[in-house]
Parts: sequence; structure tokens; C-alpha cells
Amino acid sequence: MCAYSKDNPNNWLDEAMAWSLVVVAATLLAGCSSVPIPPTYTQDELKAICERHGGWWHPDELVGGFCEYQSDGLP
Repeated sequence: MCAYSKDNPNNWLDEAMAWSLVVVAATLLAGCSSVPIPPTYTQDELKAICERHGGWWHPDELVGGFCEYQSDGLP
């Protein structure tokens, strides 16, 4: 590509803008894809929260565990 042309004196600006967009896109893709996101709470913390609110914690290998609450209307 020619950096400067008599027909379009702003050609270098268009080229610089295109390259900056490529660099920004590559940076975003590279930066976001390599960062592992840790869980918000550990299973022990979730169990403690469940029991603190009057629930029963059921550990489960597939989903990690869940909290069961009994409704006020049920015996």
C-alpha cells in the first residue's frame, strides 16, 4: 500500500485507522480468551450459606451441589 497519494491525501489516515482497529481487536481477543474466571464461591462457602438460611445442602458431582429449602406451607 502506498502511504501517500495525490488523489487521496488522507490515505495514510485510513490505513492507520484500519491497522489500529486490527490491533485493538487482536488485543481484546487475546486478552479475554486466556484469563480463567474462578468461581464466585467455593462449595464449602455455598454449603455454609445454605445452612445459615435454614436449607439442606446436597453435594452433587454433576452440578457441584445445590441447596434445598422446605416451604412454610409444607409440614
